[in-house]
This record gives sequence, structure tokens and C-alpha cells, in this order.
Amino acid sequence: MYLHELTAEQQDFAETNHNLIYGFLRGQKLPTDDYYDVVVFGYLRAVRQYCSQESLRQQYAFATIANRKMRDDLYKHYKKQSLPKRRAATVSLEALLYGEETLAMSEVVPGRDRAREDLDARLLWEQLSCLLTDDQAEALRLRADGYTDREIAARRKRRVSDVKGIFEEIQAAALGLCLA
Repeated sequence: MYLHELTAEQQDFAETNHNLIYGFLRGQKLPTDDYYDVVVFGYLRAVRQYCSQESLRQQYAFATIANRKMRDDLYKHYKKQSLPKRRAATVSLEALLYGEETLAMSEVVPGRDRAREDLDARLLWEQLSCLLTDDQAEALRLRADGYTDREIAARRKRRVSDVKGIFEEIQAAALGLCLA
């Protein structure tokens, strides 16, 4: 849900009731510095909804609506933080590995050899370029220059589906070289 600018009435209402945010955070025993940004948008959605719906104002107190919206945002935050990608274990390259002798991981894991990677890439490119037709090589050059499939098709007076087919052929050729 996207927030839109509040009306003057909504801004005044939000300012008047702003302490509800701090009360909510205190009630949840959460530090303001870390969680204000998490719950403030729920609070603003509550202001917008409460000010625009008469039936809501007759049925509930604003604090009830605001607490519910802030709790929803807090729940979404916790759920997002608990995703596996946010809980991945990290290991320092200076962490000690245990075995016969104690070694730092940086002593065991080889560093990147950029010269070797560049040479491998150049050799792969030379092998691939021998397999490409002139049409494929030109399409690949245009792609490397930043052109989209649509732009390449216009320049080569082809259909976009033809250009996509050319790139599928190039991809198959490159994959064949890598697997060989």
C-alpha cells in the first residue's frame, strides 16, 4: 500500500496524536531509534483511514486503530527479518579452523587470481567467436554496447523474436563450450 500526502486535517490529527507511536514502542519495550521507522507508516495509514471513514470513528477509538496498524507493521518487520536469507551464517576469513593445527580461513581458501580469470574469459571468448555467425556476432556486439532486443531488432531490420532466438543460439553455443 502506498502512502499519499496527508491532507491538512490529517496532518493536524497526526501531530496531535503523535505520542501514540512512542507509547506503542514503550508498551512493546522496543527502542525508539531502531523501531520508529518500522511502525510510523502503520501509524500514518491509521490516520488516513480514521480521518476518511466516519463509520470507523463511530465504532473505535483512534488509539485502537493506530495500535493495530503499528502492530501489523511490526509483525511484517519481524517476519521479514526471520527469512532465511537474513539469518545466513557468516564466517570471517580470519576465523580459526580447528583440526590438527589451528589455521585462519584466509590461509586455507585461495584468493582470486584475476589474471587467470581474465585469460580464461579471453580464451572462452575466442573459442565462442569462432562458432558465431556474422549475424550472431553483430547482435552480441550490439548487446554489449547496451542495446535492448527491441533496439537490436530495429537496427538489424528483424523481429524481436528473431533476436531472442539469436541470443538463445549464442547461449547454447557458450554453454556447450563451458561443458566441453
